[in-house]
Amino acid sequence: MLVNKFILKFINKALSVTWRMGFVFLIPFLLFISCSTEPKEEIKIVNANAPQDLNKEVSELITSYLQQDSVLTIDSINLTCYPYFKKNYSANLLWFQQSSTSSKGDSLLSLIEKIIYYGLIPNQYHLKEIKNNIDSIHSNKELINVTSLVKADFLLSDAYFLIGAHLNKGRFYPDSLLLQTNFQKLDRGWDSILSSGYQTGNLRASLDSLEPKFYHYQTLKKELALILNDTSLFQIDSIPFVSEKDSLMKKNLIVKSLIKQGFYDTSSTAKDSLKLSRALNKLQKKWFIQPDGKIGKYTALALSYNRTKIIQQICMAMERWRWENKFPEKYAFINIPAFWLTVYEKDTVVMQSAIVCGKPENQTPILKSKIDHMLIYPYWNVPISIATKEILPAVQRDTSYIRKKNFEVLGAGNKVLDYTKIPWKKYTKDYLPVRFRQRIGEENSLGVVKFNFNNPFGVYLHDTNSKRYFKTSSRAQSHGCIRLENFIDFADFLIRDDSVHYTMDSLQVYFAKQEQRKIKLKKPLPIFTRYYTAQADSTGLKLYIDVYRKDEEMMRMIYKK
Repeated sequence: MLVNKFILKFINKALSVTWRMGFVFLIPFLLFISCSTEPKEEIKIVNANAPQDLNKEVSELITSYLQQDSVLTIDSINLTCYPYFKKNYSANLLWFQQSSTSSKGDSLLSLIEKIIYYGLIPNQYHLKEIKNNIDSIHSNKELINVTSLVKADFLLSDAYFLIGAHLNKGRFYPDSLLLQTNFQKLDRGWDSILSSGYQTGNLRASLDSLEPKFYHYQTLKKELALILNDTSLFQIDSIPFVSEKDSLMKKNLIVKSLIKQGFYDTSSTAKDSLKLSRALNKLQKKWFIQPDGKIGKYTALALSYNRTKIIQQICMAMERWRWENKFPEKYAFINIPAFWLTVYEKDTVVMQSAIVCGKPENQTPILKSKIDHMLIYPYWNVPISIATKEILPAVQRDTSYIRKKNFEVLGAGNKVLDYTKIPWKKYTKDYLPVRFRQRIGEENSLGVVKFNFNNPFGVYLHDTNSKRYFKTSSRAQSHGCIRLENFIDFADFLIRDDSVHYTMDSLQVYFAKQEQRKIKLKKPLPIFTRYYTAQADSTGLKLYIDVYRKDEEMMRMIYKK
């Protein structure tokens, strides 16, 4: 809303003598905005030397605000937490003593200004509007703008409760990435915790109590504070990649950035191309990228980071941790950007393994499920998308591809067909009346073991006949399923607690027989696939490339890029 400042200035001068008499004036202003449908706002102003009038007008204005049932809008801002903080008001302000901020108000303002230490953004909590209203309270030293005073107080209340809500369960609907607070998902009694924190004056403690208690969240928060407190960290330049593939401008920018990061050896007498390759190799190792000394798509992404983007990436990881619920006692956790599986038992790491996950165009989904059985020597029933895009063209070029890759061709009723008698040239990606199935064996694409868990995406965890990708750092190479390097250790862990049916040697016996066997687990193991591009532990901060651009999408929404 825009108040006509010239009118207000004129009235202030004209009535300056009258204000000293202690009278209270109610000045209605119709806001002048071309073609505006904004409603009329009454600005209440009292003499600064008449505290009894101030209390009366504050009480009346608070009462008028509290008459709203569930929706309250101030300065065009919908106070989404109004239903939760409304009960804390009676006739008095919460964050002001007379017309100045109280100690609680000062503490809350300081918290909002430094809310980046929680991975949040100050202006998402009305900081600009709060300060504007505070400035308006005493714009005339002889007067008090009661309307701005009460508005600032309500905005502070909404900010306090909104911060608590966001710290508790985040700013998004995780499934849809809708940027909106989901109050239904918040911990029971979250608003009571904040109200209690206000009453005792322990604002920070009440907010901290609503945060996730996960170890990785807390360590990320500590790493974020270290970076914010040390402005020398990550002072690197983001490289704007120009269209010329090998332009001198791009090369100079890259070298400058690599020097600043300590990767480029300026004292070396080697050729510039070799020094650049060695420096890129070091950068790639830092970002867990295959160290080939070349500028591929992931290395280009790594070079695009600067201090601001790294801080934002940590904030996105903290945001994702707020979406998590309590984990079970024993579970498998897959972090896609790290290409890594970890099995936890009572918060202790019991095994780990490298994984290969989906390419950016065939992304491994974010999910939670339970591994309920594993299949020794599985068939691979080829998905229709792979069959039409990859296998059919290969067969049309050379029908012996089916024999070489150990495939069977299935017709109606899973009947095995003679592939040499099929009119392959007539089939297209839109018309393929047969299916492909790869026979069991060590050369099967699923390898020796397939770990099944129910999910709507048709993905699973499995061994593979293609081990070469495990030796690389960038392992987004599959069609969406998850390939597991240490599949034998994982299988042993799954049957560990079922000594009645299986011994330590059972799996080795099954592997030697090379025949299909289904093993139902006594206790299904919960499995979670997640997406964290920043992680922290006792060894420090680890950053990963945003391989699926999921952080980029969130940043665009939060930071309005």
